[in-house]
Amino acid sequence: VNTHEVTNLNISEKNYPKYLTLANPLSDFPKGTIAGTCLHKIIERFDFQKCNSQELQKIIIEELNLHQIDRSLTKKVGEAILRIINIPLGRELQNKRLVDIPYENILKEVKYDLPLSYKGRYINTEDIAKCFLLDKEYEFGEEYSLKINDLKILHKGFHSGCIDCIIPIGNTLEESKWWIIDWKSNFICSNENNDCLPKNYNYQNMKEEMIKHHYPLQSHLYLLALHRLLKWRMKNYQPNENLGGYVYMFLKGLPNIEFFQESNLNDSIPGVFISQAPLNRINYLDNLFKNNE
Repeated sequence: VNTHEVTNLNISEKNYPKYLTLANPLSDFPKGTIAGTCLHKIIERFDFQKCNSQELQKIIIEELNLHQIDRSLTKKVGEAILRIINIPLGRELQNKRLVDIPYENILKEVKYDLPLSYKGRYINTEDIAKCFLLDKEYEFGEEYSLKINDLKILHKGFHSGCIDCIIPIGNTLEESKWWIIDWKSNFICSNENNDCLPKNYNYQNMKEEMIKHHYPLQSHLYLLALHRLLKWRMKNYQPNENLGGYVYMFLKGLPNIEFFQESNLNDSIPGVFISQAPLNRINYLDNLFKNNE
């Protein structure tokens, strides 16, 4: 799901460290679905380990032309892509960066299908909402469960989706935890200006943006699809050992990495929302989406 919305926030002025107040290079990039798709395609095509500026520039120009976006943005988009592949992904992912992971181990644009019936009957809103009452220590619990009712779900057949990126974190593939990464180009701004400032992409603001667009449900369906993929492909798959979680990367909120590493004293990364896999919820969904007659 690619939702590209503008959210206005009232944030009081503080003495922020420099990495939070320098505008992201995508500040002047267009908003909307077409612009978001363009960024997705550039990331999809680019080999993260080949930081070849000419190759990256070629991809960017091709996609800007294809999506009818001003080519004068090429340099800024290139800077943004370098932030994406060089930002540390946090303690849960051993502070790895995308550029650190062998490219042959990275899966991109992973398509999946999930059957949408349970014992021959339609899956409904209440069935899905129950999932978020489990694993209470994780985000998006009872409050989000109530919000699921807004969706008026009633489905039978298949849910098809596509996961932007899947990466392994560990010493060997067999010992790795596998993580989902989803690229989001949402614009979260404050009233004082319209630049994309990392300070606006703090944990609470990203959490509210996630809820607003039902990304929690999306992330759990992605984890279910990954769980089934790993169960099929890994000989000794153990969810508690191999199912990592999800990373939602808000591309317009990523900070200048040099200033971030100089200043940052904790694990909070602007523009990066991370959660480990809530296994009870995933097991519940796995049973719900079995299509058993």
